[in-house]
Amino acid sequence: MNIFAIIVTYNAMRRNWAERCLQSLQESTVPVTPIVIDNGSTDGTRDYVPSQQPTVVWLPQEKNLGFGQANNVGIRYALEHGADYVLLLNQDATLHPKALERLLEASDGKSLLSPLQLNGQGNGLDFLFKYVLLQANHTAIDDALVGRDMQTYYEGGRYAAACWLIPALILREIGGFNPLFFQYSEDYNYLHRLTYHNYKTRLAAQAHMYHDRNQHGDDAVFMRRLLHRDMLLIACNINLTFVQCLWQWGKLLVLRYVRDLPKRQYLPGSFVYEAGWLIAHAASIRKSRKTEKQKGMSWL
Repeated sequence: MNIFAIIVTYNAMRRNWAERCLQSLQESTVPVTPIVIDNGSTDGTRDYVPSQQPTVVWLPQEKNLGFGQANNVGIRYALEHGADYVLLLNQDATLHPKALERLLEASDGKSLLSPLQLNGQGNGLDFLFKYVLLQANHTAIDDALVGRDMQTYYEGGRYAAACWLIPALILREIGGFNPLFFQYSEDYNYLHRLTYHNYKTRLAAQAHMYHDRNQHGDDAVFMRRLLHRDMLLIACNINLTFVQCLWQWGKLLVLRYVRDLPKRQYLPGSFVYEAGWLIAHAASIRKSRKTEKQKGMSWL
């Protein structure tokens, strides 16, 4: 089994993230080839990885490509070198030694897989992953609460790309991440495409990953363009017609940004500004929707 693990780094020396992430891959019971794509780190990552991790495929970039496009660089390399599976792993995450083994046991070769995503200490679920499990249409939470043995896998769920195991079949059929998304929400856009092309997701509940974060990455960066990403995500969702997009934008405005305006401190004109941005970039969005409806190695 030829498995490549892609880690996108940006200033990954914090809390020894780079070392810990790559060490966990070395300890995997299933052999894996790490690919590190660096997005222009300035904290010593660009010195540490090539000098201290000689087994890593090192692909430094001259500028910050963002999460999705940097992963696309690694995905292209992996497919060109005969990958059967590609593992996406955040720089601030580590794998349990048997995580890949358990993920492969849960795989049918045509579903995107996520492990159970725990917090950095491993004594609880990652805080966003809790929300995902509550939304998932399966019985994982019930099994855990009543003391039943966890199944090898559970069908369905919208898992963040902090740790995905993707069969090469899927990547060759629908490609990589959409370049309209620079950072955040590119994974949910990808899941929309999976749905459109009749692929599924699976939770490998007996596989564990540890996500070392106390907040949503850089909270200020995440919140700064939240409205932009939410509106763009709706616009690029190829499962929605234009009328359905309008309905979703309306719900977004009324149920989220009007109701939560005082708490989130958005400017009153933010929604109008973002609507104007979407109109100005309508041609790119139409091209994106057309591309994502086609099969092939889109964006790669």
